[in-house]
Amino acid sequence: MSVTGLCQICENAPARHGCRYCGRQVCRDHWNEAVGACTPCAESSGVGDGGGRSDGSQPGGDSDGYRVE
Repeated sequence: MSVTGLCQICENAPARHGCRYCGRQVCRDHWNEAVGACTPCAESSGVGDGGGRSDGSQPGGDSDGYRVE
């Protein structure tokens, strides 16, 4: 995926990654490589910190990774 523009979190650094959960384009500082998601989504997923969701769902409430609003 081609990512251009500024990080949608800090609005300062160039965006280098696109979050697979929320779609935000983020810089290296706001990317969690282990999870493959932006830092807010990685934190809410619980992956990597031992606090994973018991039902296996992902951020946004939908198990396939897409947010339904």
